[in-house]
Amino acid sequence: MRTLYRSAPLVLLLCAGLSACATGSADIAEDPYAFTSTNRPPRVRIVVRNMNFNDVRLFALSPSGRTSIGHVGGKQESEFEIDWRMSAFMSIEINMVAGPKCQTQEMQVDPGDILELQIAVVFQQTAGCR
Repeated sequence: MRTLYRSAPLVLLLCAGLSACATGSADIAEDPYAFTSTNRPPRVRIVVRNMNFNDVRLFALSPSGRTSIGHVGGKQESEFEIDWRMSAFMSIEINMVAGPKCQTQEMQVDPGDILELQIAVVFQQTAGCR
């Protein structure tokens, strides 16, 4: 009797999961190209992992100027989203609070992209620091 009682919730969860998948697949079948450039959100997500003990401020550098991304505390992770309406080159400026400043290499970024940035423990030995 105990085994039957334990398996009943599992069956209910499985049915709920299958029904959720069934409704989601109908959406995909209607528009197989749902993630093309015309439907991408006009934003870029930036995932930052600060392995250094010091806090940092981040800025996006693009042909249209310098945009503040945000602040990440020492030994913390954060996610940010910034408006990014067209395909363009971007680099990220990393300002260590009361310390050096670095800039990543330029990269082509499109709306809807997800960028990952990891800040090293030994920040001063990173290329591009001054």
